[in-house]
Amino acid sequence: MKNKERLKILFLPRWYPHRYDPMPGLFIQRQAEAVSSYCDVAVLYVHADEQAANRYEIDFADENGIRVVRVYYRESHIPLLSGFLKMFRFFRAHSLGFKMLRSFQPDLLHVHVLTREGIIAMANKLLNGTPYVITEHWSRYLPASNNFRGVFRKMITRQVVKSSAAMIAVSETIKTAMLKFRLRNPHFFVVPNPVETSIFTIGGQRVGNILKRFIHISCFEDRPKNISGFLNVVKNLSGKRSDFECFLIGDGPEFNIMKTRADELGLLGKTVFFTGLKEQKELVNEIQAADFVVLSSNYETFGTVVIECLSCGIPVVATNVGIVPEVINETNGIMIPAGDDNALEDAINIMLDQYNSYDPQTIRNTVLTKFANETIAKQLLEIYQQSIKPNQKE
Repeated sequence: MKNKERLKILFLPRWYPHRYDPMPGLFIQRQAEAVSSYCDVAVLYVHADEQAANRYEIDFADENGIRVVRVYYRESHIPLLSGFLKMFRFFRAHSLGFKMLRSFQPDLLHVHVLTREGIIAMANKLLNGTPYVITEHWSRYLPASNNFRGVFRKMITRQVVKSSAAMIAVSETIKTAMLKFRLRNPHFFVVPNPVETSIFTIGGQRVGNILKRFIHISCFEDRPKNISGFLNVVKNLSGKRSDFECFLIGDGPEFNIMKTRADELGLLGKTVFFTGLKEQKELVNEIQAADFVVLSSNYETFGTVVIECLSCGIPVVATNVGIVPEVINETNGIMIPAGDDNALEDAINIMLDQYNSYDPQTIRNTVLTKFANETIAKQLLEIYQQSIKPNQKE
């Protein structure tokens, strides 16, 4: 594609890596980088910041060829007015961000995560005629999450979805859940998150470890990830066999709580080890050093770690959440019902004895093409091109 033909796409994400935390919306950042192979991409991210010295603070950066404008706004704590001022500053922060990107005139806005960013895009469409598409990553529509509430919120969200040129969900699971809330669009697609298959690759043969090793990777929120249930399962297994060790990788709001729980169970530093946050190559090294991976979640909208681990040729034990039903089969792992800790224990017990029977290259091949950056970028490019056609019906 010639440079003059490249579309200009402006991402409007609710979640994105920021100055306090590099992890939120990391999958959105990766999607932007994938799309940038075919389109010119800019990102406008707005973040409420209690620590902001000024009412508004703007950071501009060029990150892997992508223009990223982050606008931080100070939240108000004035009684009675805090709600109104928070909303006003949220919209004002976007206005400032659009001014910073005035030389970047997008052909299309790509909203990530509803609903407020969708309102921004819908308002922009009314003012400037620029179409927008939406990708939803949020688990709030799932019954186990049950966070999509309020008559007004539902009404506005339906209008935002209806007015978009296309609606995209990252898994069939989230699409089905959204349709049950009557969040409908005639152009509703499923496009998964991309995975850097060139980075997440099969490693060399693991040597030097006497014990079998399985890992758990998460953002350490117990309600969705069921880390406490997972630790109970490990405790039960440790009373039946002593040939394994378990590493919990990541960080999050309940990291210390889960670490304390492991200590109370007598597992910490003996059977269970906490590594903290691992990124890119360090994370790949941890995955490649494992015999298998466990996802114990009660609910997920996608489950990127599953695809990353499969891309490394590592078998997975996972609950039937997010993308899992679409990718896990007898060639690459074991799928079990969410919320069934007895089934989780049985599956881990089986995998401890059978992980060597899985072929790493076969495992990698199950996800190699479908989730590669180029595949996802091409799917999104096709949606973008259809969405900017003058005769696009809404």
